[in-house]
Amino acid sequence: MDIRPAELTSPELQKLFSEHDAHMMDFLGEHRKYYTPYSEKEHLGRAWIVYLDGQPAGCAAYRERLEGLCEIKRVFIRPKYRGRGISRELLRTVEDYAREQGCTRIALDTNSALEPAVTIYRRSGYVVTHREGQYIQMEKCLS
Repeated sequence: MDIRPAELTSPELQKLFSEHDAHMMDFLGEHRKYYTPYSEKEHLGRAWIVYLDGQPAGCAAYRERLEGLCEIKRVFIRPKYRGRGISRELLRTVEDYAREQGCTRIALDTNSALEPAVTIYRRSGYVVTHREGQYIQMEKCLS
C-alpha cells in the first residue's frame, strides 16, 4: 500500500471523486437529494491517493473548518479494494497531517446507511456529535 499526496486537479483524483459521487448517488437512492457532489467550492486543502500494485485504489481529502478543527472529506475506496484496511490507513494519514497543521479535532460527515464506514470511524475513535435522520457528524480529538 502506497499513500501519496495528490494535486486536487490530478486526473486520477478527479476520477476517484467522480466514482465516489456516482457510488453515493446510486447507494442513497431517494435520499440522494441530501448528498453534495464534489465541487471546487469545498475548498479542500490537501488530498491523497492510495495505490495498490501501482493502481489507484482510493482517496481521502482534508480541509480546515475553524481554528483547531479540520475535516476529512471524500473518503472512497474502489469496491474491489475494500476490506483490506485501506480506509484506516487513509484516516491515519489525514489525522497525522491534521496534527502537523495544529488541529486538535477532526470531523467528518457520513450517512448512517453506510454502516461499514460508520463502524470503521467508530473503531478509529470518532464519536457521533450530531445526528439528523440518516445524516451523521462525527468527531475525534487529535491531542
